[in-house]
Amino acid sequence: MAKSVKSLAQIVRKFRRQTIGVLGDFMLDELLRGEATRISPEAPVPVVLMSDQNAAQGFPGGAGNVAANIRALGGRVVPFGALGADASGKQLRAHLESRGVSCGTLVEEKGRVTPRKVRIVARQHQLLRLDFEKPAPISSRSASLVLGSISRSIARLDALIVSDYAKGSVTTELLKQVGSLARARRLPVFVDPKPGHAEICQHVTAVTPNLQEAELMAGMPLDGGHRLEAGGRRLLAQLGCGYLLIKRGGEGMTLFEPAGPGSAAATAHEIKSVPRPVYDVTGAGDTVIAVLALAYCSGASMEEAAQLANLAAGCVVLKFGTAEVTPQELLEALGERERGRPVRFAQGRPARRPSLS
Repeated sequence: MAKSVKSLAQIVRKFRRQTIGVLGDFMLDELLRGEATRISPEAPVPVVLMSDQNAAQGFPGGAGNVAANIRALGGRVVPFGALGADASGKQLRAHLESRGVSCGTLVEEKGRVTPRKVRIVARQHQLLRLDFEKPAPISSRSASLVLGSISRSIARLDALIVSDYAKGSVTTELLKQVGSLARARRLPVFVDPKPGHAEICQHVTAVTPNLQEAELMAGMPLDGGHRLEAGGRRLLAQLGCGYLLIKRGGEGMTLFEPAGPGSAAATAHEIKSVPRPVYDVTGAGDTVIAVLALAYCSGASMEEAAQLANLAAGCVVLKFGTAEVTPQELLEALGERERGRPVRFAQGRPARRPSLS
């Protein structure tokens, strides 16, 4: 790392000074835990025994998980988007509020279905996921209300994260108008995109696709070595963004940035992951973009911010279900990595709320 561990720790401690806006698809995540002890005689599927004590556990998902991670890391967060006036929307608001995320800036749209994902789990193994949703672009009225909310709040933001899960809250026209507001204030914008919506990545500060998304956006395989570097440079130029961070799961991340003076090709930085057991990758990308924005706004270079985001993702995959990471966990992971010893959090110590592992 370019900075010392002490300097990077100071950056983490500055997270509490940052106010980050999160625009995107806010979803309700639920977890049903049971015991799978036999196979059904009716079909080759496990029978999951549920008890009255195993009521669904609810968490903010999608953009809500990004917001929850920012708050858990000490930052202030302002959410922007549209929820349905349904039971899932009300539950999601309650889960966000319980994590210290004020929902006054979220728009309620009548007739809209708040996306809900229900995961059925037995002994830390996800058996099935049920998605309840009807993806559709938000109404023009909702888009106008969201834009107005961003316009009123933008002066107090240090960065804006766009978390696109292709559910309809992030429309091209809305992003065009939000982009104009952000550029007028020179506000950093970070985008976690979907391949079919690449136009929203134009001229933003950083874009953070996973490997599969990056391959679809680049139109070519990026399976390591020369093809990864060539495809990443091509995609960076194609998107016209400041930085491209490709998340490669257990292989770590690769950060691409425009060429410096006297250089013809974009620079690629390899950010390796630390080997560790992985309990669940659910929501790890949300943690990455939350830490990336917080660190960058706190004075880190984009490469240093990506290093911290990589460490944070390594912490959150040790928890089961949609989860957050705390500053203390990130500081401990930073210190243990510097000393070359296994991250102590790998033993499953809980975060601010109990771990589901």
